[in-house]
Amino acid sequence: MHTVHPQEVGMDPQRIDHLFAVIERKISERWLYGGAFLLARRGKIVAARGVGQSEPKKNRPAKPDDIYCLFSTTKPITATMLLMKVDRGDVRLVDKVADYIPEFAANGKRAITVAQVLTHTAGFPTLAIDWPMPKWADWDATIARICAQPLEHEPGQAVHYLALTGSWILAEIARRVDGGKRSFAQMCAEDLYGPLGMKDSHMGVRPDMQERRVPLQALDTGGAPFPIEFLEGFNLPELQQAAIPGGGSYSTVFDLARFYQMWLNKGEFNGVRFLSPALVELATTIHTGDMEDRLIEPIRVAMQWPKIPANRGLGFWIRGTGIFPSYFGSLASPRTFGHAGASSIMAWADPARELIFIGLTSGLIQEPRSMLRWHLFSDLAQACVVD
Repeated sequence: MHTVHPQEVGMDPQRIDHLFAVIERKISERWLYGGAFLLARRGKIVAARGVGQSEPKKNRPAKPDDIYCLFSTTKPITATMLLMKVDRGDVRLVDKVADYIPEFAANGKRAITVAQVLTHTAGFPTLAIDWPMPKWADWDATIARICAQPLEHEPGQAVHYLALTGSWILAEIARRVDGGKRSFAQMCAEDLYGPLGMKDSHMGVRPDMQERRVPLQALDTGGAPFPIEFLEGFNLPELQQAAIPGGGSYSTVFDLARFYQMWLNKGEFNGVRFLSPALVELATTIHTGDMEDRLIEPIRVAMQWPKIPANRGLGFWIRGTGIFPSYFGSLASPRTFGHAGASSIMAWADPARELIFIGLTSGLIQEPRSMLRWHLFSDLAQACVVD
């Protein structure tokens, strides 16, 4: 993806400058330390800038090619790895997870389908609270611990965000139908990152990425649903080296733009087809009706916000309709899809306007503040489109 003048693709350069001016103002108001931001339209980059500082303690300026932990913005990547298997007939969305991972059937989970895991309606716990972070580096043991979890609610009857557990199960299904000889990190590198040209992306941190990696740093304290001190734990060396399919991919704004452009292109990028247009259409459709997410609902109630529908596709958040606090803002078209990453990361694509917005930030803040910040930045990004 190359860079063009904004007017070549119907965008207003003054409005783009205004977006970045607001980001700088929010840095001064302590909504972030800094970050890397990218806007692209019709397959072309119109702005990619580092703003503020990526590491304030070292007076390190933010650069557009800095490498960040994506947190849950990893989830669409993991979902894509599984959906490629679906597209080739190796997995069916209506199949039971236990058809591929027999031990997953324990404790009432036999009926859970692959689609329910993708839509966060599967009904098993979002985290294994007795499984400390360093153990996440042991893939097989972590899968076994997730499989031993009991059912939390009837599958398909509620949305409860599977922060980490669901993506491990999706990745393990993909790994097993692949033959089980490759690690999930190796599969991502060979089947997705490599063919897409995402040269600065990996499930975990490669040694050559360390110099440009932005460490996780708290700006706020406390935090819900995930304490900021917990999120800083992703700095642990053993977690950096691990493949954490729900939150442990590392990448840049440029690489994520290629990933989302492939989705906007209905599954193709630079002559390589990853998914069929039919599956892209299905994955970017809301499959959770008007259900709320049980993880977000307490925040919404505490903040006295209007109801926020979960709006889950297959691995993605979908904007949907209505006016309510949203990571995608109020101006995005209903089919806009993407994902946030805990307290710091945002990536979305709007198929109606052929628009991509990526923001990777330094400075972990409480999730309600993060949602409001992205709501503002996303609306300003949409407002740059004038033709």
